[in-house]
Amino acid sequence: MILLMDWGAWSRDSVTLMATRTRELLVRQGVAMGGDYRWDLDAATLAIGGAQFRLITVGTIAGDSFLWSWANDAIPVTAKEGIAKVRYFGVDNDLSLLSEPCAAGGLAQGKECLAIAGRVLDAHGVWIDRTEAGFILFLLYAPT
Repeated sequence: MILLMDWGAWSRDSVTLMATRTRELLVRQGVAMGGDYRWDLDAATLAIGGAQFRLITVGTIAGDSFLWSWANDAIPVTAKEGIAKVRYFGVDNDLSLLSEPCAAGGLAQGKECLAIAGRVLDAHGVWIDRTEAGFILFLLYAPT
């Protein structure tokens, strides 16, 4: 028996899920939006206020192009550990958005990819930061 899934609905649900998880994570950790933060790709951490999170870099955005971190040699291995699972999920489900290294659509497309990656990898939250080149997108995991 072959099960068909509405990937558009699944993707939209992923965006809602990750927005909710992020809000709840920040509240639980006592983090106020707009506060100071610092990410460290070599250590794969994001510090916000007094809280520190493990991160997985999902990808980067430059102009109208989103690049998955698994296809970006400039991202340290420690900062993208586990992201290949999203690519394999895309291959297994014939979803080129997840299995091709680059996608058009800029920030909007990157946010969708971030949410899908968060759902596939069961992230506690997401984070997007502006860089000199565009944006960098992260999954967050609270300390256990």
